[in-house]
Amino acid sequence: MIPKPTNCRECGRLFLNLGSGKYCPGCMQKHERQMDEIASYVRDNPRSSVDEICTALEVKKSLVISMLQSGRLEEVNIDIKYPCASCGKMIRHGRYCKACGKKITGEIAASIRRVRKNAELQKMKKGVYSKDQWIDQ
Repeated sequence: MIPKPTNCRECGRLFLNLGSGKYCPGCMQKHERQMDEIASYVRDNPRSSVDEICTALEVKKSLVISMLQSGRLEEVNIDIKYPCASCGKMIRHGRYCKACGKKITGEIAASIRRVRKNAELQKMKKGVYSKDQWIDQ
């Protein structure tokens, strides 16, 4: 991969992005340290809420929620709830609640069916009509 100049989302510094993401190496290390602190805090305080974690460690709520969504805190065996990204219902893992997950999955499946149907119709339109049948060119 060719390095691409990118501005860090955290500090705004320009860095060569080698596919590592949105943050410069310095901010990435800072995030890793914060994630280690969060995991350690949650091990010691398994019933704490997201807001309590943020207040105690002075970290961004988005960092704690992204750790929960990505499963980085699952091995700690915690009982923290956070809002579904779609409807706001409180959930324990993932990005969406079961209902929103099913809805999104259904919408994706319907889109795939529409695309396939349209492709079949376009294929049929490319033929030449004779009296008895379609003849593909």
